[in-house]
Amino acid sequence: MSIFLEYPHSNLIFISFIAIIIFVIKNRILSIVLKISEKTSTVYDELVLFSIKTPSSYLIIIGYSFIILDYLIKNNTLEINFILSSALFLLIILTISWSLIRGLNYYLELKPFIKNLSDEDDSTLVTETYEIVIRITKIIIIVITALIVMQEIGLSISGLLAFGGVGGLIVGLAAKDLLSNFFGGMMIFFDRPFRVGEFIKSPDRNIEGIVEKIGWRLTVVRTFSKNVLYIPNTAFSSIIVENATRMSNRRINETIGIRYDDLSKMTKIIEDVKDILDKNYDIDQSQKAKVYFKSFSASSCDFFIYAFTVTKDWEEFLRIKQDVLLKIAEVISNHEAEIAYPTTSVFLNKEKSN
Repeated sequence: MSIFLEYPHSNLIFISFIAIIIFVIKNRILSIVLKISEKTSTVYDELVLFSIKTPSSYLIIIGYSFIILDYLIKNNTLEINFILSSALFLLIILTISWSLIRGLNYYLELKPFIKNLSDEDDSTLVTETYEIVIRITKIIIIVITALIVMQEIGLSISGLLAFGGVGGLIVGLAAKDLLSNFFGGMMIFFDRPFRVGEFIKSPDRNIEGIVEKIGWRLTVVRTFSKNVLYIPNTAFSSIIVENATRMSNRRINETIGIRYDDLSKMTKIIEDVKDILDKNYDIDQSQKAKVYFKSFSASSCDFFIYAFTVTKDWEEFLRIKQDVLLKIAEVISNHEAEIAYPTTSVFLNKEKSN
């Protein structure tokens, strides 16, 4: 059935010449387009070109080889034609799979997703996560290709698929925790509740410290006692996490008591304390400080101060708070009042005996 039986052998030379021209033109065009794509901001055009560059060359060689083989076999039978077409189909499938795997390897090598990330936790978590995803994708491509090849050569894959389904179920159950931690790591990456170097704590668990590493399975937290906590990522999907590093301000929230004997001086003291806070540039003036008489306690008359500092730095906050408290103590002293402390009054009833 060959389409070449009607033509002389000179067509063989013509076909070979055409194949060489196509091969050279293809390489030339790909080289020019690749140089242009290197100047673009995206890497996906380079990814596609790199993926098809070598496999397309082999595809041309394979196509040429089958045309020549078809030409050389003079009396093609239906069976021979079927074998040739089946073999060509398998080689095309293998070439496509090869191109996809080359593209995945190239994408993993470039790591374009890292370029826009500046934090260590981003680069660590994203690299580990993408490596796993790409490896799983490569395994899926290889398995699908192998199944197509087995089906094409006449092997029954129904039993293999049934066994694979049962085996996949068993593996899935066995790796349940591993998969949970993996998707927990993905959740941390996409939701970004915290990053490396940030201070986190959880009221639900005994977790408090600085994040040192975020992996695809574990998050490492260094506590203030310098101990290390290794926390499975799946834990963060069911607990409340407080990220203290991302606070906008630090808060001064103190209650101060003066003696009952100094209650008449409370109004002036509160006014002077409020004036001190309003003139303090370390206090965030966009959130006005609040100073009010709070309550009558057992041994004191209490007023509270509620203000926010401009800084978020913990050590600087302690300095500002210390300065504020010392000035409040000075105001109380200037009004000839005293800060109260727990006292007990004892009244003695002396009855005169008749």
